[in-house]
This record gives sequence, structure tokens and C-alpha cells, in this order.
Amino acid sequence: MNSYVASLLHPRVATRCTKLFDDGHYPDAAYRAMNEVEVALKEKSGVRNKFGSSLVRFLFGNGCAVKLRVPFGEQMQEKAERLFCAAFSYYRNYAAHEGGRIDERICVRMLILASELLDLVGASTVSFADIGGLHGLIRYGEFESEESVRTLLRFLDGYQIVNDVVDGFFEELALKGYSERQLGAVIDTGLIEYLSSRYIRS
Repeated sequence: MNSYVASLLHPRVATRCTKLFDDGHYPDAAYRAMNEVEVALKEKSGVRNKFGSSLVRFLFGNGCAVKLRVPFGEQMQEKAERLFCAAFSYYRNYAAHEGGRIDERICVRMLILASELLDLVGASTVSFADIGGLHGLIRYGEFESEESVRTLLRFLDGYQIVNDVVDGFFEELALKGYSERQLGAVIDTGLIEYLSSRYIRS
């Protein structure tokens, strides 16, 4: 693989696919690259029980679920969904089930496409706003029970962070058995609100 092409690859693609490509295993390299996109989507979202295009529709489409929000704004969500679905339906599925016509040139295109999709996954943010409130957080496994949500809310209620210095806050959160992801979830769903005000010494 020439150095210019290598410079365009996402680190995941470069690490897992370059040797396959250099050894002439073009269909395998192409499939591995596209599979890395699916793995990255699952890692970012925490969704494990969906695959391929159904995973993409779940994360970028409508409905109550964890969502990945793309960086170019809400109006681009549907276009991102179509982009990922097309890449999975056309390239990934062909590489997985047939792949015989994937030569060096096509493989390079697929590695670069996978790299672009991985960059987009990395730039996207996880949103819980559409998950369906408290019951959605439990249904999709973000919390074990309503009581676990209430316990977190009791901890957060009235918690003060002076001058935006969070020293010790995330440690306390972890000691209570909660993650930053869960913190983001209760804020996104509107179960608690983060308020900022100027501190005036009396």
C-alpha cells in the first residue's frame, strides 16, 4: 500500500487491514474495514443486539432509542442514516457474502470509505433525548431499575460545583457505581437539569 493511501486510513482500518491488503487478501481487508464500522457504532452507542442496517436505522433514525447525533446538525441525521445504510447494504454485505470481485482498486475505495465512516462515528455524540424517558433508560439497559435512577438523582440534586472545578465529582460518581454515560443520560432525558449561576460571596 502506498504511503498516500495509508495516510488516509483511520487508525482502526490501518491496524486491522493493512497486512491483509499488502498480502493480497483484498476481500478480507475490505470486509474487515467495514466490520470495524459496525463495531465502532456498537462501542459508541452501547447497543449490542442489532446489526448492519438495522443497527444504523436504530441509531440514526426516528423512534425511541439511544441516538448518535452527527456533527453537522439535526438536518443531516437522515442523510447520515442513508450513507451508513448504503455502505452496509452495498459494500459490507457483498464483502461478507461474496466478495470475489473486490480487487486492489475496489479494496482501496472501501478502506477509505470505512475510514470516513469511522471518523463520522468518532465525531458523533451519544444522545439519550429520544430514548423514552425513565422507562426507556431501563428498557435499553442504561439503568437496572427505577430505584437506581432515583439514587443517582438524589446524589445529583443540589450538588454544587464551584467555579466549574469538578475535582472529586467524577470520583464520587464512580464510587456510587455510576458512569459519565449515565450522568449524560439523566441530563439528556430531562430528569435533572444542570444550572449554572454566578457565585457571589456574602
